[in-house]
Amino acid sequence: MTDPGGGTVDRIKQQLDTIDSLTDDQIVALQAEIVAEFETVEGQEPTTESVDAMTQLADMLDTVRGEAKRREALAQELAARAAEAAMRVKGEAEGDMEEAPEEMPMPEAEMPMEEAPEAPEMEKKEMPMEASAEAVEGSELSTTQGTATADAAVAPEATTEAAVAEEAVADAAVEAPVEAEASTSTEITDAPQEQEAQEATMTAAADNANLEVEIQVPADRRPLQQEEAPTVITAGADIPGYTAGAQMKDANEIAEAMASRLHGLRRVKGGDGEQHIVASITTKYPESRVLTQDTDSNVAKIKAVASPEALVASGGHSAPFEVKYDIFGFGTTDRPIRDSLPRFAADRGGIRYILPPVLSSYGDAVGVWTNATDTDPGTDTKSSLTITAATETTVATDAVTLQLQFGNLMTRAYPELIARHNELALIQHAREAEQYLAGKLTSGSTAVTTTSLIGVARDFLVQVGRAAVAMRSRHRLSPDQKLRVIAPAWIKDAMVADLTLAMPGDSTMNATGEIDGYLAARGVDITYSHDLNVYGSQSASAALNEFQDTFTWYIFAEGTFLFLDGGTLDLGIIRDSSLVGTNDYKMFVETFEGIAKVGVESLVVTSTISVNGVAAALRDTTGGATAAAIEY
Repeated sequence: MTDPGGGTVDRIKQQLDTIDSLTDDQIVALQAEIVAEFETVEGQEPTTESVDAMTQLADMLDTVRGEAKRREALAQELAARAAEAAMRVKGEAEGDMEEAPEEMPMPEAEMPMEEAPEAPEMEKKEMPMEASAEAVEGSELSTTQGTATADAAVAPEATTEAAVAEEAVADAAVEAPVEAEASTSTEITDAPQEQEAQEATMTAAADNANLEVEIQVPADRRPLQQEEAPTVITAGADIPGYTAGAQMKDANEIAEAMASRLHGLRRVKGGDGEQHIVASITTKYPESRVLTQDTDSNVAKIKAVASPEALVASGGHSAPFEVKYDIFGFGTTDRPIRDSLPRFAADRGGIRYILPPVLSSYGDAVGVWTNATDTDPGTDTKSSLTITAATETTVATDAVTLQLQFGNLMTRAYPELIARHNELALIQHAREAEQYLAGKLTSGSTAVTTTSLIGVARDFLVQVGRAAVAMRSRHRLSPDQKLRVIAPAWIKDAMVADLTLAMPGDSTMNATGEIDGYLAARGVDITYSHDLNVYGSQSASAALNEFQDTFTWYIFAEGTFLFLDGGTLDLGIIRDSSLVGTNDYKMFVETFEGIAKVGVESLVVTSTISVNGVAAALRDTTGGATAAAIEY
């Protein structure tokens, strides 16, 4: 099968590689070409190759639109800087303007569009778009032209003519004198063109909306979305420039607030370890997600969320080098394990709940009483199970803490470095907290193992299927009952590598988007954790790290575990006499978290794997891979 639109896609890629050097007209033409190619591929019979091509084209279109928006923002920034410069010049000339107000002509950049004379019709159609670049830069007209260019990027074919007409009128407004009669004709001429441009833009927007719908993942292949509780960052008391309780935007603003608060404490003597809250990150829960000491109420709330019915998931330099104060950094504070579990607020440091009974305990409750037995029962009696009192259990939340020590002078002189230290500390805090939750999952799960049979991609799918089938059988679960798997994030890449090494013709070189579908077909939603089986450092002048030989993963029914949120995440400053004496301070973070197992069964599986591309047909009768297999 040929690659849909392969030649066109390669040409588009080449243009995207040099997108910064493309003109606005070329950007518009490139966007039109991508849309046209997408429509061509969309009209073909859906195959793996055609859907991949559609996804690739959609990503390319996003890149082009992003470039158009960047250029629009740049044009607006230049306009603002030009306006600022103009105000500085005009400010010095205000006295002259007051002395001769009637003789001062209106600045060309401020000439209203309604007073521009109508340009000849032929000139409007034939004037190139580059003519707009010769208009007065930095004026309000330049901003208008930038907007027209952005509109053209949304609907390239429909809005080009309208944009040219608007730019022609703008140029005429700069070059021609102000005449009242011309303004009337301009309004009449431009009105239909503006209406056509708006209609074309709406049509293009509708087409784009349809494009997004066409490439959505099928509903039965989408993972369940957990309900998100909104979070708010609020300022503490006595923070210069902030009212107590005012909202903050990001980590940089928190770092600035810390520096301001520390500056206010510089003349305070002594210190006995007091803590000064700078910011608090609060998660707000609805009443239905707040657990209390009322056991019956807790059971009802948990059942409403976690029951099966409720689930949905040249030359030298001659100048000093410029100083760059920005600090490079990457990393994420995402919490996949936490976010895959139903979340509840535990307002009293923990919860109480009833341990659920299991189906296997009811064997003695049911039996068959035959006619023969009824005729002569002898010592036979009907099966009966005596129900005992329910067992209540409690779970407390624990604190996951973080402290950093800084110098006062460093904080004042280099806030960018302080902000980056804070970011990295929060990333490490997220890792520690996720691994803490994983430990709780392990303690509440039954430990089992698996061995490697063939390649990891097929092995893992088979193992997940085996575990899911057995769990559904033991508890007589409906096939629609969703199970949750939590596994290391890198296992997906290992599966992709394994499928890539498979025999030619298997069409598995790009299986990334298919793996979740394979699992969903087995009734399983998967969470990829950043913090399970973490890789070690890469040694210098050594072989590249291989995929790990073993990894740990979990499987359980949705709602088996609950995440307990014990309060707010506080960020602040600690001072005491010893820190004051060394001109230092500490930053602290605390979260209160816990996990409650309210379900029946969970498995923690340690799997031995091999990334070799081997399938069942390539295995010999002795149970080993053939010599042609590639081992990594």
